[in-house]
Order: sequence, then C-alpha cells, then structure tokens
Amino acid sequence: MIKKIDFGKTPFEDLYHVFKYNAPEELENKKARLFPSGNTDNEIATISIFLASLSAVKEYREELFNDLGITKLRARNAALHVFTELDNDLGDRPDGLIVITSGMHKPIIEWAGFVEAKIKDNPIEEEQIEKYADFAKEIGVKDIITVSNQLVTNPCESPIKIKKRSFNLCHWSWTYLKVTGTRLVRNKQVKDEDHVYILKELRRYLDAHKKVSNYVNMGKEWKESVNKIHSYSTDQRIEPELLNNIVSSIQQEEKDISLQLTDRTDFHVEVITKGNRAEEIEKMLQKAKIVTTNFMLNKDKKKNFSMEIDFIRQKVKFHTNVVITKGKAQAQTTSLITMLEDIGASTHVLVNAFYLRNKCKNNDVALSDLIDERKNGDQYSILEKSYGDEIKVFELKTEDLFGKDFRSVKNFIVKIENSAYRFISQVMANIK
Repeated sequence: MIKKIDFGKTPFEDLYHVFKYNAPEELENKKARLFPSGNTDNEIATISIFLASLSAVKEYREELFNDLGITKLRARNAALHVFTELDNDLGDRPDGLIVITSGMHKPIIEWAGFVEAKIKDNPIEEEQIEKYADFAKEIGVKDIITVSNQLVTNPCESPIKIKKRSFNLCHWSWTYLKVTGTRLVRNKQVKDEDHVYILKELRRYLDAHKKVSNYVNMGKEWKESVNKIHSYSTDQRIEPELLNNIVSSIQQEEKDISLQLTDRTDFHVEVITKGNRAEEIEKMLQKAKIVTTNFMLNKDKKKNFSMEIDFIRQKVKFHTNVVITKGKAQAQTTSLITMLEDIGASTHVLVNAFYLRNKCKNNDVALSDLIDERKNGDQYSILEKSYGDEIKVFELKTEDLFGKDFRSVKNFIVKIENSAYRFISQVMANIK
C-alpha cells in the first residue's frame, strides 16, 4: 500500500491507497459529477459541476492550466481526473482534487493539486488552507487552487498568504472561470459541439447561481476612506490602515473591468502588471493619489489603453495613443478623424496631438469639433505649426467626474464599468 504520490512513477490505479480507501471503487464514487442531485447552489455541488466540466472540455482545461504555468496537459496521452471531498485521518477535507496523468494503458500521475472553493461572500481562510497544505505535503501534493468570488490580478496569485514555503497557491474567481469558457466558445476555440454545449450549460448554471457573482461592492470601508484621501494634498502620506482598506477593492475592480469587457466585447482584455499589483497600487496612491491601470487587448502589447482613477479630483480617465505615419500633420489628423467619425456621439472623446520632444497644445479638442473643422476646411485646432510638420502620436481620452458616485460602494462600480465599456466600444474598436 502506497502512502505518498511519487510523480512520474505512481500508477494512477493505486491512487485510492493514498486516501486509505479499501478499493478503487470507493475513490471512483468521489468523482466530480456535472449535475449532482439535490441542492446545486451549495459549495460542494458548485465545485463538482465546475470540476466535471473542466475534465470534459480539453480546450477549457488547457487554457486554465496554461495560465497557471502547468504544462503537463500538453503531454501525449495526458488526461485530467477530478474528485471531490477526499478525507484524511484528521478530518481535513479539501473540496476537490485534480490529477493529471500520462499514458494510456497504465497511466502515471504527473501532477496533482487540491481545490478549495467558497461561494457567496465567504473568504478563503488562511488557517484552513494551512491544514490542507499539511495534508497535501503528507501525500506529495505541492499545489492548492482556491476558487471564490474574490478576484486576483492573475491566477498565479492568491488572496491569502501561508507560512509554507515551496508550496504553490493559485486562485480562480468564479467570474474568471465563466468568462474564460464563454470567450473560448465565442472565438470558436472549442472544436467539439458537445463540449461547446457543456461550456454553455456551465455558464448558464453559474449565471443563475444565487451565490456566485462578479465584483459588485467596493467594501464597507470605501466611502470613509475615499473621503479622507479626497481631503489630502497630493504628496500627503496615507496611513497604512487607510491603504489596506481600499487597495484590495481597487485591485479587484480593475480585474473585474477586464473580465466584464472581455465578456461584453470581442476583445480579450487583460490587466498588465510588472510585479505585485497591490504594492504597485500602494505606491501610486502614496505618490500622487492617482491609480493607473494598463490594459492589453488580445495579448497584443501594441493594442493597449489605460485607466486613471484620481482620488483627489474624484475623476476617472481612459486614454490610448494612436500613431499615424503617413502624411504631414493636417493629413495625419484627417486620417484619425476618418478612422473614428462613425462612433456616434463624440463630444466626450477628446484629442491631443504630440509632436517631437512631446510638444503639445494640450487643449483637449473634442472629436466632434475636429469633424466640424474638417467639414469647414479649417486648420485643425490641435495643431501647432511651430512645433513641427508631423505628429508623433495622438492621444485619445475620455474623462468623467464621478462626484458623489465616486464614494458610493455600488455606483462607483456601475459608472466606471460603463465608462470603460464606452471607451473600448467607441474608441478601441475603431482604431485600425
């Protein structure tokens, strides 16, 4: 009887020994099912439905595991197996187990990880994960994937920290899981029509789930914290407790924006970050009370836009740069207008022209005014001949003063996500 998994050597058929079952059938009975009987809004039913869908759809599991940096599923004859509620002697019971094997006749375990899920507003608990980490270590598992409504910037991060070293904590939000599946279907990346059906059914189930949601509340400390920072000078130091109250809220909301935009448009929108995102947000708040988030479209670093949340002015700005290389300044501007003239109401889209050495009039001319100037044959008001003959880059932006909605835990989210959708659908979708 084996007690511990030896990756690359342990036969999959012997896995039941690790969990001290008397026969393989007992482990088989723990397999995750797509539609469990009874209440399907509870925690175990929810994770079981997801895990069963994960095991059924090749493209879905490969996408999710590739984002975690786990490449074992690419191996020839690789297979994924999922289980729920596996016990140990101490009564510690992670919600699920994922096992990746290779080989057809006598599969060998290549990777395994526990899954712990939460629904509603239940947080991932450090103490609980510490216990599961001990259990995992005993049997040779080095990874735990948590799932909840809480969002992280990328799935290789975790909303918690544990003391165990040489142990991997990853995290999927329910919103990330359902948007990823829908994106794969929309982009026709799932080949089998039965698998398309499964992902659509998973999405239908999660959308109807009363305890699964995207980010809809900035938190009980948001209003008071925003009011305090609003009264600060630009360089005034923010107290650590005040920072802690809002950094996680900002980080989750910017991630939610990327997911909602991915879901509502034809773009795959991702947050670009160079390191620990929470630390980046803290530094920006301390430096100028403005948090800048950079977004990338369809994994193309040249297609990007930025969002700036200004806590002193309580204003939100979206902007991007457009380079037009053909022609001189007047012709370049005409090409820009032609590119954007069909976006509808264009008074809110503002344009600036930057010459060499970043010289610019900075007069924030509305796109609608530029369209009128073209009709009248006028010199474009964003241009300045003394700065040069050619435009280096155009800036396109929108700015919204939120007022009291900036302090609202719910209205802030509604307004900023509407502003983001307006910018991507009217500006980014029309840039060629």
